[in-house]
Amino acid sequence: MYNKLSIRADRERIEQAYGAHFRFPDIYKPRPIVNGLEESTVPIITSRQQKTIITSIWGLLPKKFQGDWAVFQKHVNTLSVPWTSLYSKPWYAQTEETERCLLIVTGFFTTFVHEGEPLFFHMAQESGKPFCLAGICNELEDGFVTSALITRKAYGSFSEVHNIDDQMPVLIPDHQRREWLEDKISVNEVDLSATLMLTAEAVAEDYLYDMHSDAYGDLPHLKEEDFLPTSLSELLYQNNIYLDEN
Repeated sequence: MYNKLSIRADRERIEQAYGAHFRFPDIYKPRPIVNGLEESTVPIITSRQQKTIITSIWGLLPKKFQGDWAVFQKHVNTLSVPWTSLYSKPWYAQTEETERCLLIVTGFFTTFVHEGEPLFFHMAQESGKPFCLAGICNELEDGFVTSALITRKAYGSFSEVHNIDDQMPVLIPDHQRREWLEDKISVNEVDLSATLMLTAEAVAEDYLYDMHSDAYGDLPHLKEEDFLPTSLSELLYQNNIYLDEN
């Protein structure tokens, strides 16, 4: 389960990177942590509006839902949905009421349990550039847009930074963005090379849980001990976490 993202890039950098403009630019603020367990928002690009960046509520809701977001997510939790589940035709399967989208982030957080203790990692590009995660979204009857990130079975070295389930988010590389949005490729056809180039930063537990989603004012004050960069390939080949070979 993935329930925390980061969006540290400023609005201008995001718009330049994707050749699109925010529909409501004054709403967007960079955030070191987007906590999906709260009612949080994340910028997305949809298949129908590829030149517009929309502010969506993270956590997919049924189109006709009129209740409380927190109550629904407590019982269902649609922050992330496995790709394979879309084939079983649940209510959130890709239909006329839902569409593919790209969630714009600068990172996401993983959890690794080692000898009974949880370790936390922030997965990001070393450059700090924003990137896109595969997602699905819909527009509710009241006009709000909700979204969920899509996950797939974890690949290779990803198990070195996340072992509370066997899933991983799907990073859509720049050269496949349009193909993804226009439903021309499946998750299994996404180029994984960009995902494997992510940097894994060990995150202090206090930072992860003390920082609120709206704490964008604290963004320039991160300390060295909060983020300790380690390349994902080093985690695979040097095995700093010392996984049990069995």
